Amino acid sequence: MKRFTLVLLALSVVLVVRPARAQDGIQNVAFFYPLRTRRPVIERELEVRVEHAKTADGRVTEAAAAVELPILPRWQVEVEVPLIFREPREGAAQGGVGDLRVENKVMVWQSLDWLSQIAVGVESRLPTGSERRGLGGEAAVEPFVTGGIALGDFDLLASVAYEFNVNAHVPGPNEQELSASAAAAWRITRRFAPLVELVTVTRTRAPQEDELRGKTRVSIVPGFNARLLPGTTLRLGIELPLTRARTADYTLLGGFVKEF
Repeated sequence: MKRFTLVLLALSVVLVVRPARAQDGIQNVAFFYPLRTRRPVIERELEVRVEHAKTADGRVTEAAAAVELPILPRWQVEVEVPLIFREPREGAAQGGVGDLRVENKVMVWQSLDWLSQIAVGVESRLPTGSERRGLGGEAAVEPFVTGGIALGDFDLLASVAYEFNVNAHVPGPNEQELSASAAAAWRITRRFAPLVELVTVTRTRAPQEDELRGKTRVSIVPGFNARLLPGTTLRLGIELPLTRARTADYTLLGGFVKEF
């Protein structure tokens, strides 16, 4: 808990200074920032994310810095570099760079009259982390679709993704997972919006000995958005599992977004 708080506060300093470059005029629906669900928005942002999970084997903290840039009006690329810190119940703590993520997202439909839009994309994970130290070392490809609609003071978002692991470290078939989530937020004021998400993940393919093979993990994520400064949003929440199939007892989620 202390490490989560310190990392989040320290990294937030990176986003306090407003970049000089202005928005390029891309029209988007101004959806809230969920904690697990992807947004169907073409973004120009700097972002810092922090996750702190308590698992049966110990604690894991991941701090990631990302930049999101539109290449064309409807095409956005995001690059994310994570740092992972592992504190196992037994053995020495480990820390270092995790697996680099590169995401391409394309807006395929939009209605400003209905304040809704849909985007598709694919995320690639590169094996830059150390497998031996438990920091990653896996390559994966994850196509996804995400959409949203604004209904007065309420925003509704949903996304579906399917991840293919392409370099399994254990004998047997490479892991594959189907994930789906839905999120809703209520804009109580212009600066504050509570939110809730429902997340499901099903491991559809894995070695026979994998305990999560064929099981669906379901979790709920209550949280909030707070607009601290113009173009700067804080998001905080906690992910709580609702089923016995789980990878963590709980996960604290946080992040800062700086638009530019």
